Amino acid sequence: TQDPVSPVLSTITEQCAATATAPTTTDNCAGTITATTSDPLTYNTQGTHTITWTFDDGNGNSITVEQDVIIDDTTPPTASNPADINVQCLADVPAPDTSVVTDEADNCGTPTVTFVGQTADPATNDGTIIRTYNVDDGNGNSIDVTQNIVIDDTQDPV
Repeated sequence: TQDPVSPVLSTITEQCAATATAPTTTDNCAGTITATTSDPLTYNTQGTHTITWTFDDGNGNSITVEQDVIIDDTTPPTASNPADINVQCLADVPAPDTSVVTDEADNCGTPTVTFVGQTADPATNDGTIIRTYNVDDGNGNSIDVTQNIVIDDTQDPV
């Protein structure tokens, strides 16, 4: 008539994905009992998931115990700053291009790169434009990388 011992199950916490294994407990008559569940054992979406485990001693006594699985990507992506570009005239400045951002990587997948903006164009053909690109992993982590476009008119008139 005695229920199995109620185990304390640790929360499983991972960055990208986790797979739970069936826990065990003890019972006064059945000895070691392995839990069963109809919940998924593998999770790869961000957030908190709960597994409900059932421990049944085979003699009409059973208990359920919940276990949380937390998938929480806290690692920002990485990327290299794009190479500087040197041009002669303001008219030679190329359009923003996300493909200039290289070496982007993330622990949980492939990040996306978007053009954020740039400093104002200089009033003359001498100055620097700083462009900012954002590298986002889609899980709340992002970094900005910058590219300098140096405008320096070094050619004499014809």
